[in-house]
Amino acid sequence: MNCNVSECRKTQVNICGQVMRISLRRICKLFLVIVTFILALVLISVTNTERIQTKQIVFTKFVKRSYRRQLSLQKEQQVVDHIKFQRKTNGVNSVADDENLGKDEIVNKNGKIKQNRIQNVKNVMRKTVQSDIFISVKTTKSNRNSRLDLLMETWIPLAKDETYIFTDNDSHIPENFHADHFINTFCADSHYRQGLCCKMAREYDIFMESKKRWFCHVDDDNYVNVPALVGFLQQYNHSDNWYLGRPSISHPMEVLDRANPGQKLAFWFATGGAGFCISRGLADKMVPHAGGGRIQTTGDAIRLPDDCTVGYIINHLLKVPLTKIKEFHSHLEGLHRIPQHQLSDQLTLSYFNSNVIDVKGYSHENDPTRFKTVHCHLYPYLSQCVDMPRW
Repeated sequence: MNCNVSECRKTQVNICGQVMRISLRRICKLFLVIVTFILALVLISVTNTERIQTKQIVFTKFVKRSYRRQLSLQKEQQVVDHIKFQRKTNGVNSVADDENLGKDEIVNKNGKIKQNRIQNVKNVMRKTVQSDIFISVKTTKSNRNSRLDLLMETWIPLAKDETYIFTDNDSHIPENFHADHFINTFCADSHYRQGLCCKMAREYDIFMESKKRWFCHVDDDNYVNVPALVGFLQQYNHSDNWYLGRPSISHPMEVLDRANPGQKLAFWFATGGAGFCISRGLADKMVPHAGGGRIQTTGDAIRLPDDCTVGYIINHLLKVPLTKIKEFHSHLEGLHRIPQHQLSDQLTLSYFNSNVIDVKGYSHENDPTRFKTVHCHLYPYLSQCVDMPRW
């Protein structure tokens, strides 16, 4: 009996040992499975984190690009809207250099739609260059030899592509000058209101047909400092309302208001004898009062000459102020007061008898207007200036 009990105990111990060994193996296997599972989860988590971070970076870049693009489009749209607003007067669209402005799309050769707005906006916002300026020279048959030839010897060759000569006859076109820029207005050859307004109306209408940004009028007794004029106009936005010139009187012009008998109206005007410039944006607004020859009609209504009529339209009817520019000069001022060292800063010069620029160079017998001398001061490297006496 004792033996049997002892054997039973041994058997129980063996069985317990086997059970414990089996349990330990299972526990180890289970532990390995758990550890493997945890490691797999960690690896998956790390991988997903990297993917999420990568996606976040890509998404952030996309958002930033989209935001910048949206800002760019908003800025472009603001410019387009501003230009369109400036370019419309009573439903009349501009024929300016950006005639396609506002057209969002064009069709390429493959039939696909692509954006064209950016290029148009860049064209509008680019800096003004010489080819953007329409320089109108008013002359007459009687001044063909005494005045116009002098301009052809000095400043006009430097800007012949931008210069348009308006005369009243079919006289010989100056040598090396564009035939289509020498325009017979068929206006009267007198210096009275009708003839002057008639020519100004033709100047304005032909400018409006062009794609240029600036309309600059001068007379045939003006010297134009072309580089200075270009640099000067670069300071102004051609799409805005700019009336740039110099008045010949110290107070506004006062005339009888024919619409209200017994009353007067006053306005500023830039004298044509010094030259003046009008921006494309303002020229567009003038169309109802000036387009299609209406400058002459308006001039007849107020009975004033061409430059006064332009001032009346701009300053009185359109309420756009005259920006006074002291670098425009006419023969109505003392031209001798202009210092020689400041010649390169002046936009226009003039002359009348002994009222001329006081500048050293050619003799007064050889250069009574001083235009040749001024020209050689500004461009001393020209072959025609080699024989000018030096000081």
